[in-house]
Amino acid sequence: MGHVEGKRVEPKGKKGQGKSRAPLIAAGVVVAALAAGYVGLCAYAGGSAFWPNTTIGGMDVSGQSREQAVNTLEQTVAQRLSGLTARFVCEGKSYEVPGGEFTTYTEDAVSSATQGQNVNFFLRGVRYLTSLAAGQTYDLSVGLTGTPEAVEQAIRECADAEAQTTWTFTDNQLVFHKGVTGRTIDTQALTTALEEQVSRMLADGSTSADPVEAQVTTAPPAEPDFDAIQSEICVPAADAYLDQDSYEIVPSVTGVDFDVENARQLLNDAAEGSDVSVPVTLTEPKVTTATLEANLFKDVLGTGSTKCAGPSARWYNIDLAASRINGVILMPGDVFSYNDHCGPYTLASGYQKAGTYQNGQSIDATAGGICQLSSTLYWVTLKANLETVERKQHAFNGGYMPVVGTDATVWSDVIDFKFKNDTDYPIKIEAYQDKNHNLHVTIYGTDTTGIHGEPYSVAISTVPYKNLYKPNDSIPVGSEPQRDPNYSRYNGITVDVYQKLVDANGKTVETTFLYRNTYKSSDAVYYYNPADAARLGINTETQLRTETPVTTTPSPSPSASPSAAPSASPSATPSPSASPSATPSATPTPAATPSATPTPADTPAATPSAEPTPTPVTTAPPVFTPASSPTAGPDMEPAA
Repeated sequence: MGHVEGKRVEPKGKKGQGKSRAPLIAAGVVVAALAAGYVGLCAYAGGSAFWPNTTIGGMDVSGQSREQAVNTLEQTVAQRLSGLTARFVCEGKSYEVPGGEFTTYTEDAVSSATQGQNVNFFLRGVRYLTSLAAGQTYDLSVGLTGTPEAVEQAIRECADAEAQTTWTFTDNQLVFHKGVTGRTIDTQALTTALEEQVSRMLADGSTSADPVEAQVTTAPPAEPDFDAIQSEICVPAADAYLDQDSYEIVPSVTGVDFDVENARQLLNDAAEGSDVSVPVTLTEPKVTTATLEANLFKDVLGTGSTKCAGPSARWYNIDLAASRINGVILMPGDVFSYNDHCGPYTLASGYQKAGTYQNGQSIDATAGGICQLSSTLYWVTLKANLETVERKQHAFNGGYMPVVGTDATVWSDVIDFKFKNDTDYPIKIEAYQDKNHNLHVTIYGTDTTGIHGEPYSVAISTVPYKNLYKPNDSIPVGSEPQRDPNYSRYNGITVDVYQKLVDANGKTVETTFLYRNTYKSSDAVYYYNPADAARLGINTETQLRTETPVTTTPSPSPSASPSAAPSASPSATPSPSASPSATPSATPTPAATPSATPTPADTPAATPSAEPTPTPVTTAPPVFTPASSPTAGPDMEPAA
């Protein structure tokens, strides 16, 4: 059999298989893209903004956040309501209720709309698209805070006068007069219908609607709206207080309340046409108007004075700062900030340049001297036993504080002095500098405890200042050292500061350790000619006069030629004088015998005190002539 050339045959089912899969793949890609897009839409719809075509009470809030929607409604609803009028008829007579008597519950409506968008993640996309196509509408609830005058008029004209239950609240007495069975208007149903009428007008944008029919029936007296009555007459107790803007007393309020369930039961048990007195609970405020008027700023809580050193620019700065805190009133709980009231410490703010301290040297800088006021104020707050919030000591003991360790430095907005009014009443600051440059600070308030503070300090250690001697070629040879007036002399000192609380009878109630402060010493500086170091006994390494002064005696210069020989011969030997002629005088009479030895006075014995109080440590105020500096650096502290 001869060889037969065969044909290659494709297996069944594979022919055209690649072409049949292409549409499926394309469809899958489209589905995946749509799914991804839908997921993205769901994520986008979960944002905080309202979806497209969302209206609340007929007002479009699309794309707005919750807060923006609330603002939009509050700004427009009042204007919309003022242009609306609700109408009702009663037995053929028409009555109108102005839209301004209605109120809206904006927050509730916005919360309801927000919840409408808070759905399952995968449903958000559908809801979003539905809102985009057909919109979402939410009602704006409308209410009446009381019975409108038009409804009251309808009751008087259409119902039996005795059918309605009425009430009075006079002299803190709540009395109900129970109505009787007769013709009456269902006021609850009428007001609800009027509220719905206004809500529909807000939603559809109309300004009028068909009037509501008031129903007049013969029925027992309806129960009054106890909740509305409670809202109208009940108030919480409120203390009288001093208004911080007008500084006028806002009167106190006596709290009023009654038990609604008890009132309901009493009225139900009462006969028709009878009067029912409902017990009222009165709560007196802690601070009445009369109490506040009688006690406001009546007591001196703390007072103190310090002497202000010059020059005039320093006095001026202290005056200016004092004027800015004089009359300041702090309500209970308020915190006083010295920087807030006296700053900024700039020329533009009115301050002048005066002495400040930098590395022990007196430098002119803006607002020099203001720390004397902050320090005096701090000292007085300790006397008033007020709470210290923030306080920082000076680097040097300025010497003007009667008690070392009761100073308080301030600087720019970095270092502040703050204290709190932790009393139950307002306090007022008085601050001024008198013509003799005494700075006076007083804090007035209401003393409810009779306890005041007596701060004192105890010296732990001292470091005396030194006189330093520095060479200066400009000083004449042979002259005495000349002092640099820009370096003030201060002894260094470490003190423990205590607060002693004393009652109205002078008895110590409590003594508390507050803190330990250490103040650096400041050395005086003298200049001398280097050639005089040995003569002055100056140790050039330590800059102190600790060496024995070296005094040099100059040798006499030789004369040019010898002096001339004496011209006269020596005189003869003198003859002895004659014998004395006078006889010695009589023996002198001795002085009278001294009187008896005087009896020494008794030394008084020390009387031990019940509690020794250390004498406050003081340092004399410095006298200096500041150098000039245009501005104060961060390492500079205001002058004491």
